[in-house]
Amino acid sequence: MLPSNQPTLPILHAYRHLYRALLHAVQYSSPNRYVARDQLRNAFRRGYREQFNQQKISRTLEFLDAAARERGLEHRLLKNLLHVAYWRTHNLKKFVFSS
Repeated sequence: MLPSNQPTLPILHAYRHLYRALLHAVQYSSPNRYVARDQLRNAFRRGYREQFNQQKISRTLEFLDAAARERGLEHRLLKNLLHVAYWRTHNLKKFVFSS
C-alpha cells in the first residue's frame, strides 16, 4: 500500500503531461514558465485524489496544445491568465503609461 503522500501513477503522468504542455504553450518564456509551474504545483499539492478527473486533464491538454499551435484565442487567454497571476503573486502595481 502506498503512503497517502505518494502520488499514484495516473496522477504523476497527468502532472508531467500538463507541465510539459504548459512549457510548450508559453514557449519556455520567463516569467510565464515559473508562474505556470507554481500554479500547477499548488493545484496538485492542495488537491485530493478523489478530485482527480482524467476527462478534465484531457480537455486541459487540448486547450494547451491549441495555445501552443498558433497564437489564437487560447494563446491569448493563457498569456493573460499568467500575466494576472504574476502580478497578483508579486504584489506589484501596474505600470501607468503617460501619454
